Amino acid sequence: MFILSPSLISGVAALLLFAHIIIRLCSATAKIPGPFVSNFTSLVLKWQELNANRTVYIHELHKKYGPVVRVAPNEVSFTSIAAIKEIYGSGGSGYDKTEFYNLFQVYGKRTMFSTLVKGDHAKRRRMIGDRYANSNVMKAAPLAGIKERSSKFLQYCVESPDRTADVFRG
Repeated sequence: MFILSPSLISGVAALLLFAHIIIRLCSATAKIPGPFVSNFTSLVLKWQELNANRTVYIHELHKKYGPVVRVAPNEVSFTSIAAIKEIYGSGGSGYDKTEFYNLFQVYGKRTMFSTLVKGDHAKRRRMIGDRYANSNVMKAAPLAGIKERSSKFLQYCVESPDRTADVFRG
């Protein structure tokens, strides 16, 4: 009969911890500059997010480490224009989106923004892309609506006493 002794349990736990450390230190993101603790956990980043300080925290990391920073074991932040164009550019980065974008589904349906697979996104974009073309957006009527709504929103932000703004405010 197999008995779980405290020394066996602690030995297995130590082995698992050691394996986790080795795996994290050998990962592709381990070579990217950033806080040492971000190799192993995203708790610091989650804490900053919980305290509404994520963007300031990441900005400070960029000041310290440069334009590419590891902020969690599997999360990297970029500030270079070239990286932003490569990752988010409409010209075709070649990258599919992660499951993070599932948060932006509307009633369980995918939107242009929440479509994960690049090919599916391209098909949708071809169907409705002309409506968002610069030539259509810059017409007088849509432009007036955009200016009016953005002015109202900016005024709301300025008047907000706690530096927050409800973007869904009617």
